[in-house]
Amino acid sequence: MREVWVGADAVNEVGPELTAQLRAAAGTGVDVTVSRADWGSRPETQQSAQMFELITSLVAGLVLLLGGLGLVNIQLVAMRQRIREIGVRRSFGATGARIFTAVLLENVVATAVAGVIGIALAIIVMRGLFTFEVLTPLQDSPPFPVRAAVIALAASVGIGAIAGFLPALTAVRAKVIDALRF
Repeated sequence: MREVWVGADAVNEVGPELTAQLRAAAGTGVDVTVSRADWGSRPETQQSAQMFELITSLVAGLVLLLGGLGLVNIQLVAMRQRIREIGVRRSFGATGARIFTAVLLENVVATAVAGVIGIALAIIVMRGLFTFEVLTPLQDSPPFPVRAAVIALAASVGIGAIAGFLPALTAVRAKVIDALRF
C-alpha cells in the first residue's frame, strides 16, 4: 500500500495515469487499485467538512476581532503618549494626510510582520511534527497550504489597517498647540 498526496486540482488527472503506470510496472496477476481517501472523495463528508470550515472560520473571525480591539486600544494609548511628537511634526509642516498615513502604516507593517512570523512558525512546527513523526507517520508529507497562508497574511494586514484607522484619526485631530503643551 502506498499513499500519495496530490492537490485537489490534479486528482482527476493523476488517478488514471497512476493506475496505468502501476499496472504496467506490476505485470500480470497483480491487482492494482487507485482510490481517494480524502474528505472530498465522499459526498457525505463534504457537508461535514464545510460545516467544520464554517465553524473554524467563525472562531478565527472572533479571535481576529478581539485581537483587533486590543490593537486599537494599544495604539490609542500610544498616540496619547506620542502627542508631543505629533505636535512637533505638525509644527514643522507635516500635513494631516502625512500624519494619518504614517500612523496607519505603522499598524499595517507591524501586523504584516507579525503575520509573516506566524506563518513561518506554523511551517516550522508542522514540518517538525512530520520530521520527528509526532503525527501519524506518512510516506509523503502533506503539501503546504498556500491558500491558508495567503488568507492569514491578508487577514493580518487587513486587521492592522482597520485597527490603525481610529488611532490615525486621533493623531490627525490633535491640535498643534495642545500637543506642544504636553
